[in-house]
Parts: sequence; structure tokens; C-alpha cells
Amino acid sequence: MASATRLAVPQTYAVLRRAVADALLEGQHRVDAAKLRTYWETGWYIKEHLLANAGRADYGTKVMHDLAHDLHADERTLYECLKFARLYPILGARPELSWAYYRRLIQIADAAQRKIMMAAAIKQGWTSTEMASRVAQLNAPADANAGSLAGNGVSASGPDLLRPNRGTPGVYRVALVEGARVVDLGFASYFDLTADQADAFKAGDLVNIDGNGRIAAAADASKADLFNYRVEILKVVDGDTLWIKIYLRPRQWIKHKLRLRGLDCPELSTPEGKVAKRFVDALVAKTTSVVINTTKPDKYDRYLADVFLRQAKGEGSAVMGDGAETDEIFLNNALLENGQAVRKDAWEFGDWEPELMK
Repeated sequence: MASATRLAVPQTYAVLRRAVADALLEGQHRVDAAKLRTYWETGWYIKEHLLANAGRADYGTKVMHDLAHDLHADERTLYECLKFARLYPILGARPELSWAYYRRLIQIADAAQRKIMMAAAIKQGWTSTEMASRVAQLNAPADANAGSLAGNGVSASGPDLLRPNRGTPGVYRVALVEGARVVDLGFASYFDLTADQADAFKAGDLVNIDGNGRIAAAADASKADLFNYRVEILKVVDGDTLWIKIYLRPRQWIKHKLRLRGLDCPELSTPEGKVAKRFVDALVAKTTSVVINTTKPDKYDRYLADVFLRQAKGEGSAVMGDGAETDEIFLNNALLENGQAVRKDAWEFGDWEPELMK
């Protein structure tokens, strides 16, 4: 009450209206600033904790899940906070934009484009809704956004397609693990060799395994044929993430969540993200068989995948890297070509969000 005595009593309606407007505006600014600081500090604490425990495999995923559970918080929001603190390591005393803007800006993979978009939003006074629309346009193909973004200093570029990694399922490499020769099936899974088999092959040899466990040299195979698998898609999590049943060899399979290599789809909570998921769902529904190639880009045992969908004739086709039209769709490029994703080759820990089977 003491602070109220220092306020001047408005004598006219015009003065009252101006005083209330100023109070509401200043109060909203304080609320927005406090909210932004809250999200940034949340991300900073998580970021620093993960850095301090960087040597512990899969620790970050467990931390995010446990925080969401224990604090009754939204896990996706925690990941947004983490990315916010990573992309903006220093938060000014009086940020010019609110959280509604920053949570859109962090969806832009390219740092230079992100800076351009931020400057345009401040200079032109975009609403948060307009910011969301501009980011969606930026992450769309050139023909969809060239006209609308060119005047705001935001460059438009067409989809930068991937060169598919496509090998032959059923090719494996003999490896030396704990002093013994084994067949590396991928995904930290191994097939023990009998004494006779171990004598017949050396580490580095490429082999095939039949359903009875018999091993033979893989004729004409190369390293490009490794880590290719026949799979079943169990669930489309979002546009760029799948739960998959992976056949490591005949009668041996695992379930794994894989993210598509080289691209990023909008968040599932956005209209664009829902469209991307429906796009993938529609392709998967027409698919008769699936082959994937996997790569493991970092130390956290997370895998990226090139996904190839085979459909019956007449269901659709795609132009592969060699220019030949086939009935096999390279899903990664299909998303890029149809404007459902943007290229993204550099991944950080917080870009991976756990999704449990339901």
C-alpha cells in the first residue's frame, strides 16, 4: 500500500486512460521479461549440468525425462529451454522480444538466417503470430516463400536434397571384440563365431549370414553395404522420427527409434508439424517394404537413418540419386521436396526428444 500513496490520482478520464494503458503495458513488459528469463535460466541450468556430465552415455535423455516427470513439466518445453540457452548463451538485461518470438527463432537452423529474422521482427514490429508464419515460410521451399520473404531481407532457397546412402541388407563385417572374432550386426549387437568360423575369417572381412547361422563371404560387397536393414515401421512419431522394428539378421530383430538423416521437420505441436506427420503417415500406409541405412554421428548411441519405402506400381515414385525413376521413395528427400522439412546436418543433444511407445 505504501507504493500506492506515491501515485498521482488521475483527475480526468483522459489522464486515467493514459495511466491505465501505461500501467498495463509496463506490467506486461515486466511479465514477459520475467517469463523469458525463467525459460532461459531453466535452459542454462540444464545445459551446464549436461556439460558437467558429458561423459555419461544417455544421461541427458534420462535427466530430461526425470525432470519432466518430477516437476510435472512438459518435456518438449524443457528441450526448448535447453536449445534457447544454447543458441543464445547471453541474454541481455532488456531483451527486445518475448518468449513467444524466441521459441520460433530457435526453429531456424542457420545462425545467420536466425539473426536476420530477429532483426526484421524488431524493426518491423511483427506480432508473435506473424513471426510464426515467417519462420514457417522460411522453412518451406523457395517457390512457396520467395515472394513473401524477399522484401524483408530474408533469403529464400530451394530444397538442398540429400545424396542417398543405399546399400545391401544382409552384409556384415567381422570384428574383433574382447579378443574374439564376432560378426558385427550393428546397434551394439554381435553374432559369436564358432571355432571353425573364426579360423575361416579375419577381422574386417565382409560376410553374409543365413537363417541357420551359416556364414559365407559376401561376394562383391563393399563397406557401403554395411548397416543396411530390412525393417517394419511401427509408429510415425513425427515427420522426421520413426519407431522401427529392425531385422539385424534372419529371426533376430530389435525395436529402435530413429531420426531421419540430414533434415528437420517442424515441431509436432505446430500446424506445419502435423502436416509433415500426415505426409509421412500417408506414404507409409502405401508401403509394401522398407529398407534403411543407418549412421551413428556421435557418442550418445543415437542413430540417423536414410529410409527407402517401396510401393506397388502406380502408388508413387521418386527420382533417386542416379536420376532413374523407380517405385522406391527416398523418404528423406520426399520430405524436403514437398516442403515438409529443411536441411539440418549439425545436431546437438537437445535436438533429440525421447518418445515412448504407447
